[in-house]
Amino acid sequence: MSAVEAHQLSRDYVSTKRSYFFGKKRKTVIKALDCISFEIQDGELFGLLGPNGAGKTTTVKILCTLLEPTEGHAFVKGYDVVKDANKVRKIVNMVAGGERMLYYRLTGRENLEYFADLYDVPRSEVSIRVSRLLDLVGLSDRADDEVEKYSKGMKQRLQICRGLINNPQVLFLDEPTLGLDVNIAKDIRRFIREKIVKEQGKTVLLTTHYMFEAEEMCDRVGFLNKGKLVVVGRPDELKRKTPSEFSIEALITRLTQDTLEGLRELRQVKNVIKTDYEGEAEGEKIDRIIISVDSDKATPEVLNYITTKQCRVVSVNLRGPTLEDLFVFYTGEK
Repeated sequence: MSAVEAHQLSRDYVSTKRSYFFGKKRKTVIKALDCISFEIQDGELFGLLGPNGAGKTTTVKILCTLLEPTEGHAFVKGYDVVKDANKVRKIVNMVAGGERMLYYRLTGRENLEYFADLYDVPRSEVSIRVSRLLDLVGLSDRADDEVEKYSKGMKQRLQICRGLINNPQVLFLDEPTLGLDVNIAKDIRRFIREKIVKEQGKTVLLTTHYMFEAEEMCDRVGFLNKGKLVVVGRPDELKRKTPSEFSIEALITRLTQDTLEGLRELRQVKNVIKTDYEGEAEGEKIDRIIISVDSDKATPEVLNYITTKQCRVVSVNLRGPTLEDLFVFYTGEK
């Protein structure tokens, strides 16, 4: 039996608006999820990937019993998330990034004791369980400080403690590193993979729009795009199905649309993607482009073209396909 099963899940949101003050009300149906199906095995770290608005959070809320599906069925450890909602809630928990799910005027210890009470953790176990979790995430020395005095990283680590307080069989992590500094996010990812999955054997569903994050952590991934589940598989298996084996990742300045279009017309170039990048070089904005090519021999031609367009190359890296490339390949989105 799979830990999590979703069968033809759909979720519609209905909004009602008037065209004018006294006009007729018009209903608009927004399909957040459109007949998605997938399974997650016991002890697996499964990544649900996609841009903002793809339907990731809606999926998690359905599996956590916070939303009912418009159509379809979902099961957690064999329990129906609608018919057996109370049973599901006892064996799952959720941690979200970028949200306030803690009480800031309470200490870290008091927060965990409070949530332990909500989850009916036996009183005889609360103290030991809270202490172990605080030690697990490295917060023992700050356990009796108010949460409002914690850094962002410390708050997120405490949120993970809250997510583990009821010893869930399945843990849902909805963009857990959202808004965190690079080094803090890296520590959180390592903790999830090493401590929660490998050591404790938890089943984890991770949602993220950071492709590199999923590539670093997940056993299998599924691409969500506009409410549809496009493809599911292991990252290495999906990579073998892409038409290009090489990509040139370049950070450049003075990039123009004309340069992008010209790159796409080069003989050995299969695709060009411009992605978000925060940074400057000598006061000039840096853009990041990923150029899919037939082979590594195309690199000189590509770089020569870029320099003839008066662009300045900050760095170049030749690599194999990443999940970011795969998402573009399977969805057509940039």
